[in-house]
Parts: sequence; structure tokens; C-alpha cells
Amino acid sequence: MIFKRILIGTTFLFSIFTSFSQDKVDSIRTTIMCDVEGLPVVRFDETKDTMYVKYSISSSWQDVCNTFHYKGGYGSLTAYCDSMYFNREDYNYDELNASAMITVLLDEKLKIKDIRIIKRIAYNNNKYDYDALVKRILWSTEGKWVKKDENDQCKWYLYLGYFKLR
Repeated sequence: MIFKRILIGTTFLFSIFTSFSQDKVDSIRTTIMCDVEGLPVVRFDETKDTMYVKYSISSSWQDVCNTFHYKGGYGSLTAYCDSMYFNREDYNYDELNASAMITVLLDEKLKIKDIRIIKRIAYNNNKYDYDALVKRILWSTEGKWVKKDENDQCKWYLYLGYFKLR
């Protein structure tokens, strides 16, 4: 009987001691975004205080940074994309009022390496290949991106945003 009480007491104290003395590991919540073709593109690993963003490159997840921007800022980017959209030869004056969620992957020299359509919002490619148009316009932004800090040593940079099809 005494042995049983000592064993239960020791077990109880040991469990309390270990539960309060261990460093707790934050749980990680992972979200993966796929493109319109169903391929995984971006992964978000979120802890209590931090979010890590990774991009699928050659079937492996690579860390990406967002410490860069388009020359002139977001307004300049949308103005450029609108001008390319409206001034194309095959523009037919149809009002689409749609958008696409897009990613643009750039390397350490800010050269565009990949462009993906994550989601089509209020359009499809039945009448016209809008996905190809969006990508063609975004590819033409090559050389117009700048780092916020020239000493930044990231290997990959990711722009995640919306492209408006007017």
C-alpha cells in the first residue's frame, strides 16, 4: 500500500514537473495555394508569431522574400499593365471586369523566372486566352523591379497580387 502511494505520488509530481519545465513547441499551420492547373505553387507555414513563405521550384519548396517592389510602386505597375492591356492589337473593347490572382517569381537578380495564375475571378478562357495575355504582360515587366535594400541576399523573390482585366 505504501509502495503504491509512493509510485502514484512520484508519477504525479514527475508529470507536473515535466509539463511545466519543457519548452513548448508552437504548432505550425500550413496552407498550400495551387495554380489553376492544380499544381502546388506557394506554401505558407504559420506559427503563433511568424509566417514563412515558400515557393515550389523543381518539386522542392524554396524560401522566398518580398523585400522588393515595382519601380514607382503599385500604382505604376497597374498603370503599366492597364496600358499594355488596352493598347494591344487584338483589344476588342469588351468590358470584362474580372481579375486574376497571380504570382511572379524572381531570382536574386530580379529576373522573372515564373509566372502563375492562382485563381481566375469572374472569367474563363473560353472566348479568349486571358491567362496567356496576363502572363505576356507580366513578363514584359522584366527589369522594372527593384530591391528595397541593395544588400539583400535573398535567392528568390515572390510577388503575390491581383491583375485586373478591365
